[in-house]
This record gives sequence, structure tokens and C-alpha cells, in this order.
Amino acid sequence: MAHRGKKRIGRFETMALLQAARYYVLTGDLEKAYSFGLNRAIFYAWAKHYGRAVRASGRPRRGVVREEEEGKPVVYVGDEKAFLGPSGYFMMGGKEQTPQDFERNVAAKINSVVPFEKAWKAAVEYVKRFSREKLLSQQAFYEEVYKPVRDEFIERVVEGKRETLDAFLRGGGEAGKKRGAEK
Repeated sequence: MAHRGKKRIGRFETMALLQAARYYVLTGDLEKAYSFGLNRAIFYAWAKHYGRAVRASGRPRRGVVREEEEGKPVVYVGDEKAFLGPSGYFMMGGKEQTPQDFERNVAAKINSVVPFEKAWKAAVEYVKRFSREKLLSQQAFYEEVYKPVRDEFIERVVEGKRETLDAFLRGGGEAGKKRGAEK
């Protein structure tokens, strides 16, 4: 997707960053937040690539809960389940996603567009605006937190163009026109 003159990060990086911010806001654990963010971005990219429907995992938890299932450690973030590896980081496909992996695969790409620390702080503040209930719902997080900003995260969240975000959410303005034209 080419956009002249606009700073952009990809949907993968946006998902990883917002998922990391989500986990951080809920737990305060930065290292695990980076691991969770990358893990969830990989999971959703895999699900999209293979055309797999993503559904909530069983009964909703009231927070972030560590459990054992069939002898394997898992963490539920509300109704979303993610597996833990031997080092305590989130794991998919037999490989743990470490904070260093996040820094290499996500933060470095964001940093090539905007300073990562600026994007991180903006992401955390943005995620904090949503209720705990929304952050603990896989579907609500996707639909109400990620989806509205996935293609213009820098402009809407980092640069704080709230007027554009408000117009987008109301379906008006240039953002609403673009959104309507895509349907």
C-alpha cells in the first residue's frame, strides 16, 4: 500500500505494538508485553494467511491469568489464550518470542519511521483510553482498538490528529470518505 508523503508502519508492526501496549496496561510487565505483542501479531498474521477464523478461547477470565492446560503453561488475557515457553515468554510454533525479538522485528521497523519510544508512549496512552473490559475482549480489542488505527497509526495516534480520528469514527471527513470508498 503506497501512500505518498505519509509516514507509515505496517499492520503487523501496528498489531504488535498495540498488543504489547494492551498487555503492559493490564499487567505493568514490559518484557512480557513485548513478547505478547510479537506473539499475537505472528498469530494473527498466521491466521489470516491460512484463512483460519479466530475465536475467543473458552470462558472469559477477569484479568490476565496463568493456568496449566494438559501440562502446558498458558496465559489468558481475558478470553484470549497464549502459550508460554520454558523461559516464561510467549511461544508459538515451538519458538518463544523474546523482548529482543520484538526489538529486532518490530521496534527497529517503527524506529525507521518515528522514534520507537515516542510510538510506544503514544500506544500506551491510546490503549489506556479503553475500558479494562474492552482490553480483556479479543473481539473488542480488534474491532475498537486496533482496526480504527491500523492503517494510519502514526497520524492518528503518534501525531495525535484527533480530529481525523473523530471524523473516522463518525464516518465523516476525508477518513470516512476513504473508508466508504474501500467498501
